[in-house]
Amino acid sequence: MMTEKGVVIAYQEGIATVKCQSQSACGSCSAKTACGTTALSELTGEPGEHIFMVTTITPLKAGQQVEIGLSERSLLLSALLLYVVPLLTILVTTLISSQLFDNELFSVILIFFFTALSFIAVRSYAKKLNKKSAYQPILLRVL
Repeated sequence: MMTEKGVVIAYQEGIATVKCQSQSACGSCSAKTACGTTALSELTGEPGEHIFMVTTITPLKAGQQVEIGLSERSLLLSALLLYVVPLLTILVTTLISSQLFDNELFSVILIFFFTALSFIAVRSYAKKLNKKSAYQPILLRVL
């Protein structure tokens, strides 16, 4: 189980809103001025800030330190869905379109269409997974 410490920012009717700061090595990196990750985190505002909704029977107060956890299985399946499914879609569609069409424009359009469709399918499936309790973070302990 992967664990992360966070701060409760709200609690209402058994659902705690927890803010976690992800740890980053960007501050001590010598290449941070030329790094795309640093630039993106500056554009999005608060770097490394994540908000989670955690169901709990333990009454909590805003400002309390907590430790939440998420199973590795759910994280690995999420990464597999997000990265591998679109990549395989691109590869398979490229092979099929190269056999069907001589015109590269038709191949590119077909590849783009099916890749976009794969992202839509992954998003739809991720919403279904998000409703399952195995894919939700859980409260491990109050610090």
